[in-house]
Amino acid sequence: MLKELYPSNFKSLNFDNSAEWLPFFDSKKKTVAEMSTRIVKLNEKDAFFAYYDKNHLLFIVGANFSHEIMEVNSILAMNSSVRLKDYQKGLEEIGKRRFLKKIIIKLARQPIQIEEQLRKIKYEFNLNEGYVTELIYHTGLVLGGGGAKGAYQIGVWRALEEMQIPFAMISGTSVGALNGGLILQGDLKSAEEMWQSIVTEKILSIPKETQESTYSMNQLINDLQKLTKVAIQEKGVSTEPLFSLIKDLMRGDKVFKSKKEFYLVTTETPKMEEKIVSLEDMTEETFPQWLLASSSFFPAMQACQIAGTYYVDGGYRNNVPKDVLVKKGATELIVIDVNGPGITKPYKVPEDIVEININSSWGLGNVLLFDGNRSRWNIELGYLETKKKLGYYHGCEYTFCDAEFKKSSLQLSREFYSFLKKVPRFTTWFEKKTTVKPWEWLLKNDIEPEFFSILLLESLAKKVAIQPTTCYKITELCQLVIQEIKLEGKSELLGSEEPMMRSLSEWLTKYIQKKLPITDSQLTASYYYYFKEFEDDKREMYNLLMDVSWKNALEALFLIFLEMRNG
Repeated sequence: MLKELYPSNFKSLNFDNSAEWLPFFDSKKKTVAEMSTRIVKLNEKDAFFAYYDKNHLLFIVGANFSHEIMEVNSILAMNSSVRLKDYQKGLEEIGKRRFLKKIIIKLARQPIQIEEQLRKIKYEFNLNEGYVTELIYHTGLVLGGGGAKGAYQIGVWRALEEMQIPFAMISGTSVGALNGGLILQGDLKSAEEMWQSIVTEKILSIPKETQESTYSMNQLINDLQKLTKVAIQEKGVSTEPLFSLIKDLMRGDKVFKSKKEFYLVTTETPKMEEKIVSLEDMTEETFPQWLLASSSFFPAMQACQIAGTYYVDGGYRNNVPKDVLVKKGATELIVIDVNGPGITKPYKVPEDIVEININSSWGLGNVLLFDGNRSRWNIELGYLETKKKLGYYHGCEYTFCDAEFKKSSLQLSREFYSFLKKVPRFTTWFEKKTTVKPWEWLLKNDIEPEFFSILLLESLAKKVAIQPTTCYKITELCQLVIQEIKLEGKSELLGSEEPMMRSLSEWLTKYIQKKLPITDSQLTASYYYYFKEFEDDKREMYNLLMDVSWKNALEALFLIFLEMRNG
């Protein structure tokens, strides 16, 4: 397991029993000092990683990234049990998670004993670079099932294309199989246009409503009731529109010329057994049929008949078919799980395979109801979150594109710490609660101090419904939060929402929040008002409020800080 390290993490490490594996510097003490000096600079091209075996820290490594190359400039063993193959596996995983072409260990030529160790893990000496290994890939793209949520996968595909990240094989279930077919054709523009213009009636044979969409909860319930009624009356909604769409979209001449391997998962009835079908098993005529077989979400949709056998959605047996590609020889997996309904097969990916999971903490909408606006939103989200996952952008729930994100985040966090120190009532409360330093307290709460400000900023942005489908600069999102809050005379944080279809669970979450005696948003707003109007004779109430919810309290204080900082 890899974990990226930041100055606060590095400071908490114990180097007493550490040792040098390779002689980058004259001594272990010099290595620790050099690593300490580099990590606090927060250079965007530098990164430090801890490599674990389960919960045991084996070694830490410092590296510089540029032009698809990783240059290793320091390594410290942190555990006496670390093995040569652990170094090989750890360094390779760092490189492969960014899809780099080679790794260079920046050392002059070493004595024969050290050079033999490096050769055992496939590093050869190059006079102009150091010890070099080329990274070899046989990457598989895994596309999970999830109906209308599948637009997210098209956004991921766009990001992979833009970053020129190749993959040799694809496996897909349900909508993942459909998207896999589109990817085989290689026509990203057509795929995006299809998803952005899609409506439910193009997929399922249900009565079309003439009125304009209101995107209301009532309309959603009516649409679901209509879908359910037709499914019951006809023993599954007819998939003829979907089949026609598949035949219109899929170009057999392009699909079967693809050099990529392709596998889809469907479920054979009545035995309800998983069936894996490869592109080699299909013809141009049967290819659309097998895509439909993988996507027939019975009983909402009718089963698909092929050669006298009925098939239903592959999600009944294997909704995220990672195992399919591992068995076919994939050495890396890019897994796009859109959290669709179905069974995720209990399968543990072997330790020697690098698995990159791309999914979203945001809801992606309905499964069976399709909407072009929601698809457009999901595509943009998939694109940004993929670039973030692969190290091009930053952030947790939002995406930041600052050229010096680490430094900017640290600066904002430092300014907020300084602000808190000037709030005597907060300092008094904190000192009564703990004797540890603030950065230690944050680490104990699984918060990296360098990015404390970003977590608060993202939380406030989410409460005022700022959309995550744009790449922001930190200063830009700070300004947007202040603009959108509009707290004057309000009892909660307000914001505008994107006009698009939402899932029932998303609506229920909003409904429950509104029915609560006090919502999380209202709580932060109440704290904000109280802290702005605080008087010394209310000190006991202040401490009580901090105890009730220190997270909401810190959000309110951060909001006051942002207002002061932005004038």
